[in-house]
Amino acid sequence: MDTTKKMTLWDQISIGNPEIDHDHKELFEIYNDLVDLIEFKKNRDNFAGILTKMTNYSLMHFKKEERYMKNLSFPKLNEHIKHHQKYIYNVAMYNAELLGINPPDPEEIITFLKNWWINHILKIDIQYEQFKKENAINSDY
Repeated sequence: MDTTKKMTLWDQISIGNPEIDHDHKELFEIYNDLVDLIEFKKNRDNFAGILTKMTNYSLMHFKKEERYMKNLSFPKLNEHIKHHQKYIYNVAMYNAELLGINPPDPEEIITFLKNWWINHILKIDIQYEQFKKENAINSDY
């Protein structure tokens, strides 16, 4: 099994907010379930179901994260929301295509998910925690 596809480096992609980091870890666990389905070449029919589970968890996480950023008066909130919306759109398209005649290669989907989440956390999510620290905002999640 190619374990390099799995996401396991929790500490290296932490933003320093335990609540948000917990959500990210849960998302990575769901992602790793998708990788397992591909690697073990079983339950491929369940791929769409797990992708839907990831989408639902993502929606819950995004609402929570956006509420937190609003409470911080984070100036890039609208830009951040657009990142979330684009992600949801892309994953919804993958889900729809999985039900079609020519479904996408699951490898393409997991590559998109892994790249999106790592880049989003390390480049986008980290910004609101930096904003909180730079402005000495005392706001727990």
